[in-house]
Amino acid sequence: MQKFKPVNNDQIFLLPPSINEFIDDNHLSKLVSEVVDSLDTKAIESKYSELGQKSYHPKLLLKLLFYGYAIGIRSGRKIATACESDLAFMYLSSMYRPDFRTINDFRKTNVDIVEKLFVEVLKICSSLQMINIGTIVIDSTKLRANASSRRTKTYSQYEKWVAGLEQQAKEIMEEAANQDKQEDEKYGESKRGDELPASINTREKLKSKIKEVMSKMNLGEKMNLTDNDAKTILNKGSLSASYNCQAAVTTNGVIVSAYATNAASDKEQLLPVIEQAQKNTEQQAVNILADSGYASYDNYELLNELNKTILVPDQEIAKEAANAIANPFHRTHFTYDSKNNVYICPENKPLTLYKSNYVHEATKQRGKVYRGIQCSDCSSKSQCTKGAARQLIVENRMPLRDKIRKLLDSPDGKKLYKLRQQTIEPVFGNLKHNLKYTMLHLRTLKKVNAEWLLICLTHNLKQIWKTKLQLS
Repeated sequence: MQKFKPVNNDQIFLLPPSINEFIDDNHLSKLVSEVVDSLDTKAIESKYSELGQKSYHPKLLLKLLFYGYAIGIRSGRKIATACESDLAFMYLSSMYRPDFRTINDFRKTNVDIVEKLFVEVLKICSSLQMINIGTIVIDSTKLRANASSRRTKTYSQYEKWVAGLEQQAKEIMEEAANQDKQEDEKYGESKRGDELPASINTREKLKSKIKEVMSKMNLGEKMNLTDNDAKTILNKGSLSASYNCQAAVTTNGVIVSAYATNAASDKEQLLPVIEQAQKNTEQQAVNILADSGYASYDNYELLNELNKTILVPDQEIAKEAANAIANPFHRTHFTYDSKNNVYICPENKPLTLYKSNYVHEATKQRGKVYRGIQCSDCSSKSQCTKGAARQLIVENRMPLRDKIRKLLDSPDGKKLYKLRQQTIEPVFGNLKHNLKYTMLHLRTLKKVNAEWLLICLTHNLKQIWKTKLQLS
């Protein structure tokens, strides 16, 4: 009796099977195919001509890209290879084998349509009752640009680089001329004499590119030679050419707003992220959760005017507690006397109103300045201030900040703010750790924005897939 099942790779099927039969109905690729078939791709289709050889349908290429990004495969070459060996890709490509250049060119030439497709996928999420942006969590992650940080330079640094290239080119030309002379003497004059050595051609192209970048630069500005839009941003404790990728996530993990920027600070991004989330979902956000990187008095004021519940801790909240313990003359130890409109210092001396319309030049904070009037003969002056008199700057919107602090410290506020770590951190963790999205492939802000949207779109596809599995 035979122990094992027979192995015969030459066995033919009695009836030819469909590739569809080899993929389980609950497989992610089936969901991707179903979703892409429902998307409106007329804007892409209209770019194609009826003349010439027939092209791959845009939906076929979108399926390959969406599924590839969903499982962490972005490379056009790897996707093209998978179409020859991976059943899911073979199913999505209808057994066609598109060249990697076709896949890459399709991605690069259709960056404008990704935002529209992102919103269409959100509508599918909404139809499945997956979206409620009553509470949204906002955060950002820094992704390295497809460019070397060493090629981010100032105008003067580029000038030195060009001068060095010109000197190297001169030395190579002199060396080539001497070699030609020696060869002419040995072999005769058989060369034309006007050929540029390959190394010279390379340097000339590099010099031309540097001068092109220099023509775009402003005084004091730094620009990356490879990706002119990439900026030097602190990323994992070190400075590198990067982009700042923003996202807003619902409490059940659907990304409702996403875009990339080359601005290092998050403060200016809070309102745009919220507005985009509300526009994409046609819903109003109520509770706004974000980390202290988004905190500013301007943001507090604007969100308060929009009647939002703000759970965004300010950057001073952690420092103040520690500094107040270490410093007996910390500002938190000064008490306000509302009846006389003065602050009383720890030595029981008054600080009277000095300026009523103060605007900080750098931070744009607006408020009042209170100044000590009995500091000159105070025995604790050296501990309290290095100036002639102690001053306190009191921001006009400080009561609003204190209200937010009080909310964050309340039991309900603490419970709600815990959702921030439970929702957006796992999303970024999956994208960066599991799918290895730590570096961008495309260059320039426009294309990087499309790539980040594509990453977030395919995250939402997987959320739809999980929801459908639960429903079934």
